[in-house]
Amino acid sequence: MEPLLKTTKLGITFNKGKPNEFVALKDVNIEIFPNEYIIFFGPSGSGKSTLLYSLLGLLKPTVGEIYVKGKAYSTFKEREKNIRTSKMFGMVFQQYNLLFSLNVFDNVILPQIFIGEPPRARRPKAIELLRRFGIEARAKQSPANLSGGQQQRVAVCRALINNPDIILADEPVGNLDSESARIVMDTLKDINVKDKKTVVLVTHDARYLPYADRVYFFKDARIDREERMSGRGPIETQGKSSPAADLERLARVHSSLSIAQLKAWSLSNWLVEELTAEQMERMENFMEEILGGKLSPHGFFEALDKPYAEGGVGLYRQTAANCAARVSRVLSEMRLYAERAKGKADPKKRAHLVKMLCSFIMEEHRSDLSTEKLQLLNAAVEGRVMGTLSHAEFVAKLSIGPDRHGIGLAQVAVQRLAGRLDLIISKIE
Repeated sequence: MEPLLKTTKLGITFNKGKPNEFVALKDVNIEIFPNEYIIFFGPSGSGKSTLLYSLLGLLKPTVGEIYVKGKAYSTFKEREKNIRTSKMFGMVFQQYNLLFSLNVFDNVILPQIFIGEPPRARRPKAIELLRRFGIEARAKQSPANLSGGQQQRVAVCRALINNPDIILADEPVGNLDSESARIVMDTLKDINVKDKKTVVLVTHDARYLPYADRVYFFKDARIDREERMSGRGPIETQGKSSPAADLERLARVHSSLSIAQLKAWSLSNWLVEELTAEQMERMENFMEEILGGKLSPHGFFEALDKPYAEGGVGLYRQTAANCAARVSRVLSEMRLYAERAKGKADPKKRAHLVKMLCSFIMEEHRSDLSTEKLQLLNAAVEGRVMGTLSHAEFVAKLSIGPDRHGIGLAQVAVQRLAGRLDLIISKIE
């Protein structure tokens, strides 16, 4: 099979021959094949982003060659290069790079304008992508009104609008919170698996390496080594893990490092985590107490807010308040569901329960849904709560398009939302 992308003895030097000469890449040889998920991994300044932008055609090699579908980049005329790269590559940036002077829809169709796509063909493509990623309702809004995760989903839509062969992503989750980052990473994997797109991702975060089929490890402007990964995503690393689990994961990823180096890396990761392992363990103990009725919601807040040295978790006061409020909401939902399960919930309480459950499971996506889709969601949640819809039927309602009286959410979002609802139900039944 011929590689989509290939480099031979590629090197890039900035300010060559001058006192401030800087070697960004040295003797890089890679091959990237159709439908692969590739990660360029390494510390800042190691050359991974430089390689990504050279593949895109934005940086000219000092030495060596880049081949695109077997044809050398150096043989392209400038116009041919621009058209070919516009159609072959979709780019996702860490900073999103959306134009705030344009609305969401116009940001998405921008690449279509550059390749001369007629207006009548642009709209259905853009609407389909915005619907797929749950932001159709935001089409006429400015990107400035969107969260970071929503802006990045707009950027993904823009990257896909020309139906490229390859998605290039430069630290795409570097500015996102952990939940938004997970959604974007799952979205990229979904594009790789279901759309059969080749994905090339730059990251310095080892948690995301299991998403890849292959990883190129960068060090000092060179590729230090290449390793095959599971390609399934970091199933074992979702959420908080123990230091021992982190060390085991790092040992698999960095097989060439010594035990001392692995421990140093693991310790560094834990030093910048929001909570220490001891804080997490204490928080889990308090969570068990409030779920068991041994601690009131206010008592739970005080336990989170109290300094660690005094027996609490030691969270910032606002963080503790947000966490306690969230747990209180879940407890209220559980109590309402328990009443329903015992046949005690009247229609008003049932409607309130459905509303609360929708609010809980749709925290990130709710504002992206039209009124009609919210009504469909309410009906689906009510069916699930009342036992008239199975898990599979609920998933189907969320997945199928509006033309079949469904909601049309992306598959990764559907699984996440159905899982959150099942979690609430399972805690009671």
